[in-house]
Amino acid sequence: MNQPLPPHLPQDNQGMDTKPLASDEISQRRRHFARQLEQFGEATALILNDGQHISYQTLAQLADHFAQNFVRFDVWPHQICALQCRNNLTSVVAYLSCLRHQRPLLLLDPALPAAQLAELTSRLEIVALINDQGEMSRVSTSAFRSRVDLALLLSTSGSTGSPKSVMLSQANLQANALAISQYLPMLASDTAITSLPLHYSYGLSVLNSHLLIGAKLVLTDYSVMNKEFWQLVNQQQVSSLAGVPFTYQMLKTLRFERLPLPALRYLTQAGGKLTPELTHYVRQLNQQGSMPVYLMYGQTEATARIAYLAPEHLPQYADCIGQAIPGGELLLREPLDRSVIDKPLTPGELCYRGANVMLGYATNAAELRCTQQIDELATGDLAERLPNGLYRIVGRLNRMVKLQGKRWMLDHLEATFSSQGHKVVCTGRDDLLVVGAIDPDVSSSIPAQISSYLQQQLQLHPTLFKVLLLRDIPYTSSGKVHYQAILNLACGGASDAAGG
Repeated sequence: MNQPLPPHLPQDNQGMDTKPLASDEISQRRRHFARQLEQFGEATALILNDGQHISYQTLAQLADHFAQNFVRFDVWPHQICALQCRNNLTSVVAYLSCLRHQRPLLLLDPALPAAQLAELTSRLEIVALINDQGEMSRVSTSAFRSRVDLALLLSTSGSTGSPKSVMLSQANLQANALAISQYLPMLASDTAITSLPLHYSYGLSVLNSHLLIGAKLVLTDYSVMNKEFWQLVNQQQVSSLAGVPFTYQMLKTLRFERLPLPALRYLTQAGGKLTPELTHYVRQLNQQGSMPVYLMYGQTEATARIAYLAPEHLPQYADCIGQAIPGGELLLREPLDRSVIDKPLTPGELCYRGANVMLGYATNAAELRCTQQIDELATGDLAERLPNGLYRIVGRLNRMVKLQGKRWMLDHLEATFSSQGHKVVCTGRDDLLVVGAIDPDVSSSIPAQISSYLQQQLQLHPTLFKVLLLRDIPYTSSGKVHYQAILNLACGGASDAAGG
C-alpha cells in the first residue's frame, strides 16, 4: 500500500514539454539526479496505482522529510541502511532520501527469508532496516561507517541473500543513467512503468534514467501477466517497456503485438540472452516499424548497462550485444595472459571500462571500508568482435564443466540440443553434467533421448551426467535462469553451479 502524502505537500498533474534533451541540458545534469529533483518543479515524476501524480518538487520534499528518520534513529552519514524494496512510493522515497543524505543503502527483495535477512544485516553491520512500507527500525548498535563514496549495495544475482554485494557510488549511478538517456530515444514527456523489481539493477536503472531527464514512471507491483498492468499502460499512456527474457516469453504468450497500445514507442530487453524462438519474435516486433526494440547487455557490476544493439541492427545481428554505451569502452583479453585481442572474430574475455564500473565487491563490513578503485571490469563472458565493430557473446568462462579432463561448454551444449528441437538448461560441476529437459508432460521421452545422445554421440559415461525432467525453467527474482536450483535438485543439496 502506498504511503499517503503529508497534507502540506502539493499534488501534481502537470507534464513536461516534448522536446528531446539538448547537449547543454545533459551537461547541466551531470550532478546527481537524486539531488536535482527540484529542477523539474511541478512536472510529474511518479504515478501511483490509484492514478495519483507525484511531482518532482513533492518527491524531493518527501525524500527530505523521510530524512528525519535518520535523526530519530541516530543513523549518521555513511552508516548503512537496508531497504526491503517494493515498486511503491515509500520505497522510492526512502531510496532517494538515502542518496540525498549520504546514507549508503542495501536494496533487498522484500521476500527474502527472515533468517537470510538477519545474517546479511549482521555480516554487513547494517544499522537500520526500512521495510516495504517505509518504516525504519534500528537493527544494530554498531557505529560502523563505510567508505565515503559508497551509495548503494546491490546483489550480484537475483537472490538478494547473496553473500557478495556490488558496491556502487553516486557517480556510478549518475554515469549509467546519463548513458542510458543518451542511447535510448528518451523524452522528458515519456512515461515508463515498473515492469521489473526496483531491487534489481535493470529495474532500478529505468527509475534512475527517467528521473534524470524529468520523465514519468508508473509505480506498480503488477506483472505483465496481470490485466491491471495493461490497464495502467493504457490509462497512463506508457511509452516504453523494459523486460528480461521471461518477460518476452509472457508477451509472446499474451500476443502482445495485437494489443492496442498507441502510446508505446519502444521496447528494451536485457537480463540474459533470448532463446532462438524469442529472438525471432523480437525481430518480428521490431520489423513492425512502430515498435523498435533495443537489445541491451549489462551486469550489476557496471550499474546495469554495458552495451546495446540499436534496432536497425536487429534484423541481421540479433545474436550480438552491439556496441559500448556512451562514455564506455569494450575490449577483449586473452583469458590466460590478459593481453588485448585486436583481431576480429577472435574470442576472448569481454572487458569494459567506464565511469559506471563498480567500486568493488563486499562480503563483510571490512570490505565496505576498503578504498580500492576498479578501472576495468572483467565480465566473465567470452566474446568476439565482428569486422563491423559489433560485439557478440560466444560463451561464458564459468559456463563450462570439466569431465575427466575434457572441457564442456554449456552454452554450446544447450544450442546443440535446441537444434534437435529440445528445450534444455545445462549446468553442473567438474564431476557432473546436469541437463534439465523442459517439458510439462510427465511421461515425456525427451530425457531418455537426451541420455542416449550423451552416451552414444558424446561418449559420456552415465555416471558423469544427470538428465532431469522439468515442467518449466526456474528463474531467480530478477528473471534469470536459476542454475543453482537445478543443480541442487540433481544433487539433493547445495552445490556450486556453473551458471551465468
